[in-house]
Amino acid sequence: MRHETQVETLRQLLALRGEDRYQDMLGQVARMPVSNYTDEAIFEAEMATVFRDCPTVAGHASHVREPGACLVSDWDRFPFVVVRDGEGRLRAFLNRCRHRGARLVTQDAGARKIKAFVCPFHGWVYGLDGALRGITREHNFPCLDKSRYGLVELPVAEAGGLIWVHPTPGAAIDLADYLGPLAADFEHFDVDGHVSYRKSILVKNANWKLLLKTYLEGYHVPFLHRTTIAPAFRKGVLAHALHGPHIRIAAARSNILDVQEKDPERWRVLDYASVYYTLFPNTFFIMHPDYVSLNKFYPEGPDRTIWTHELLYRKELFQGEKGQEALAKRFAYTNDVVFDREDFAVAEDVQKGFGVSGDPWHTIGLEEGLLAIFQQSVDRGIGRDTVEFLAGDTWRQAV
Repeated sequence: MRHETQVETLRQLLALRGEDRYQDMLGQVARMPVSNYTDEAIFEAEMATVFRDCPTVAGHASHVREPGACLVSDWDRFPFVVVRDGEGRLRAFLNRCRHRGARLVTQDAGARKIKAFVCPFHGWVYGLDGALRGITREHNFPCLDKSRYGLVELPVAEAGGLIWVHPTPGAAIDLADYLGPLAADFEHFDVDGHVSYRKSILVKNANWKLLLKTYLEGYHVPFLHRTTIAPAFRKGVLAHALHGPHIRIAAARSNILDVQEKDPERWRVLDYASVYYTLFPNTFFIMHPDYVSLNKFYPEGPDRTIWTHELLYRKELFQGEKGQEALAKRFAYTNDVVFDREDFAVAEDVQKGFGVSGDPWHTIGLEEGLLAIFQQSVDRGIGRDTVEFLAGDTWRQAV
């Protein structure tokens, strides 16, 4: 994040610090049907559009620094593998053999370097460029043209320490256009200079949007997180910026007023706020002062989602045994306590209540407007409008 953007963001947070002030996102109370989280047809429409038409974050660049290093998908609906080939070029392929469709690289194999893709089913061999190099007992396949049986290649790009893959072969990835000014944020925060500490993979019994939306408002923080992170933050005060379907949020920390004692030339946003990014469609990225949380949500069904959380850190800040102990504490606190036992436990409970609460709508207050903004991005992807706004005593669609 450029220095001028950091100063502007901190000034916005200072302006919102009053007890009677709120972060106004949409200026109106909104509502959304709970069918957004339960309807099978809506889920399938999201899979066919939002998750086919948009590039998605594959993971952190530290996993594919050297030739032969792989980054493997955690989602069977989109089984990709990203590899650095022998010339140092980043490549991405569907992680399936062209013979009978077996998976080529497992998660365990992705942790070590490979010299070629070898199918575990029948031993077919592909180069790191995806070309079919060898067929076992090749006499069984007379006249087969190996040049036409390379791995299915996918568009891939790298920016600001993150690897992006497009699920549609032949599609274009223009990250400068897709991310806009957010790309500069990752450069200035030196996300590329981080490395992976640990990643958890859990299945949550809730809709993917319901899980992601827990990050998009601070209204709940003084209540749901009252004994954990609430004391560290300024009563849910948020400043936000939009670029296309992406959202940047700065959450004021309890020391936000201290910034006024410094010259703005010395202001650093991470000293006084945590900065969150919703990278559409399914990634939530959190910049803490000394580590990063990379969260991804992979839909398995209307009420079932694979959630992955990877903690990234800078080696020089966590050295030796004490450094590793500090990382372990941060991961356990963030992953197990705040995310899993608080945010996502409530999301699962909300999901359980659909169909029995008697209310077909979720009502969204002024401080929760980013939930509606995110839903509108999903709605645009699938070609429908589900967000309504309260005008007087009636509800209406946005004009």
